[in-house]
Amino acid sequence: MIPSVITDTSITFIARGRPWTLAADHTHFDKVKELLTSGSDDSDEAVRLADVRVAVGEHSQGAATLTEDGLYLNGEQLSDAWLYKACAEPDTVKVLVVAPGDRVRVQGDEDAPDGIYTVGDVDNTDVDKRVYVEPVDNDEDYFGFVANTSIVEIIKDVADAA
Repeated sequence: MIPSVITDTSITFIARGRPWTLAADHTHFDKVKELLTSGSDDSDEAVRLADVRVAVGEHSQGAATLTEDGLYLNGEQLSDAWLYKACAEPDTVKVLVVAPGDRVRVQGDEDAPDGIYTVGDVDNTDVDKRVYVEPVDNDEDYFGFVANTSIVEIIKDVADAA
């Protein structure tokens, strides 16, 4: 159990040797409250939810860094649109590590059928649809951009795709 003080307007808990405080307007206030009240001892998850900088770094495998100056991908500053998206939904930055030639599992896209695709191109200026995909085999015939939130998995090992 993670030591915590929870009120209607704030949460303070101790993890990784320091206190963490969230106001009621924090994006993950309800998730952190639920985690702490459930009796969980997963302090890493609590910190990821509480500190968007930690979550951005972990979801992007260290490629993206969130600072007070902005969001950076491999040292290059991204647009304010990406900054706002990363702050609101840090798990969506995982798509920033996708590169041409990677395979991705797409699910729930309004245009592309669910399946595994090869990444053809990426567009870091478009926060909603930024990954151009091509079919892995000839069974699928969808070519086009997919929403980054529709990419549920980045498959680094082609054997995993089978």
